[in-house]
Amino acid sequence: MSLRHAILVLLQDQEASGYDLAREFANSIGLVWNATHQQIYLELGKLNEKDMVKFRHIPQDGKPDKKMYRITEEGRDELIRWLRKPAAPPRIRDAFMVKIAGGALSDPSSILRELEDQADLRRERLNTFEDLARKLDDRDSDKNMYTYLTLRRGILDQQAWLNWAEEVRSELRRREDLTTSV
Repeated sequence: MSLRHAILVLLQDQEASGYDLAREFANSIGLVWNATHQQIYLELGKLNEKDMVKFRHIPQDGKPDKKMYRITEEGRDELIRWLRKPAAPPRIRDAFMVKIAGGALSDPSSILRELEDQADLRRERLNTFEDLARKLDDRDSDKNMYTYLTLRRGILDQQAWLNWAEEVRSELRRREDLTTSV
């Protein structure tokens, strides 16, 4: 998957500014694909050059004109083509998991501290996903159903991570107890 396809997914139903898209990345598609404002604006420029999106200027008082982007037929065709292809397996890049793998060279208390920080972030993300899922009032619409299914995956992922963290916490505390009792 590329940022291109994530942007086209967001533009499939309505036009949006770069700012609107960045906000959607923070609140919805960001569950599965992260992008910075700069990356989004760069990709919008590339999509425009390839005629996959078009934009219109909206004048604003005291600010630069806003560009409202919409998907074109070429963009919709590209999105459909991509949707019909099998997805590649996800690549995981998790620095904390590498720290756990190398944990024998660390001390359990420092891993526990970082685990708690990570768990706080995961609980916050879980609460956000659950709030977003509750706000989807009409799951009968196609868009909301697919958004809900994506949110459910995010919810289950966060719950599984927090369950795993509890196992790690228990094991590391047990190890600490063994070390202090010797």
